[in-house]
Amino acid sequence: MAANPTEALVRSFHQDLWGAGDVSAIDRYVAPDAVVEMTGSQGATVDVLRADVERYVGAFDEVTTEILDLVADGDRAALWWRTSGRHVGPYGDIAPEPTGRLITMEGVDFITIAHHRIVAMRSFWDAASVYRQFDLLPTNL
Repeated sequence: MAANPTEALVRSFHQDLWGAGDVSAIDRYVAPDAVVEMTGSQGATVDVLRADVERYVGAFDEVTTEILDLVADGDRAALWWRTSGRHVGPYGDIAPEPTGRLITMEGVDFITIAHHRIVAMRSFWDAASVYRQFDLLPTNL
């Protein structure tokens, strides 16, 4: 049985962008006027996504990602993901100096598709867990 087209698009987008670190996936999969909201980023344009991805790929190598769950219905999808990488470059104010640590991020994206492109994405990731891995928050909170 063929996969739901929304599910297939979201799966390919996630693997290309985060798994392969291919920033050009944004241009292939995301509409230029898409509404994008992300944890830790302000703005509502595709530039928010591009800035987040460029910051990540500049700060981490040996990146792996996995889709923990993906539910698609019609033109909407919910994606639960986990991504890990070795910290090798500045990661904004969180970690301006490389630590060499393996950092794991987990989050959920809510995605809307129209005309075979992502037109809206709201991405929420567990920032507190990332801060703990950089020893910026106590582990008991």
